[in-house]
This record gives sequence, structure tokens and C-alpha cells, in this order.
Amino acid sequence: NASHDTQKFVQAVADSWMPSWLPVIDKRRSIDYTDKERQWQLLRRGRYLEFNLLYDRGVKFGLANANPRVEGVMVSAPPLIAWEYNHPIEKGSPEEEIMKVLKEPKEWV
Repeated sequence: NASHDTQKFVQAVADSWMPSWLPVIDKRRSIDYTDKERQWQLLRRGRYLEFNLLYDRGVKFGLANANPRVEGVMVSAPPLIAWEYNHPIEKGSPEEEIMKVLKEPKEWV
């Protein structure tokens, strides 16, 4: 039945997630990063939170209730963020490259 198939699918995803994620962590955990790269990460996290607050239908619905659960929204946010208006991006930088991808995503299928 469909419910059983769904449960099997979710279990298969859960069973395969850690074995696929741990090698990524093992490979990258010792890579050093700069303060500039950390600041960029925090800015991207801030944009994630901005998106959730402004555009995510579930978050908007939850906040629009008569008794909104603000804590429920904020607990799903990254623990540290930064936000800067009109952040300048250096030409030719890795940050510029990722912004190109974000603005013009590739069709993978």
C-alpha cells in the first residue's frame, strides 16, 4: 500500500544519508577558512532567514495566526547570521561565482 511504500522510501533516505554525508565532513573538516569566508557564510545564512521570514508559506502562515509561534520560527533559523544591505561582491571571487549560480541556476535534468 502507498503508506508502506512511503515509509520504506523515508527509511531508505534516512539509511543512506549518513553514509553519504560523513565522507564529505571527513574530507572538509580540516580545511582552514578565512574571516572573510566566515563573514560570507554568515551573510548567506542571513539571506536564508530573510527568505523564510518573507516568502516561506509555512512561516508566513505561522506568523499570521492570532497567536503566532515566533519561537518555533526562530528555532529553525541558523544560530548565527549576518545581514548587510547591498553587500559588495569582489569581481572574480568565489562569492561572485556562487551568486551567478544562484541567480541563473543550471537545469540538471
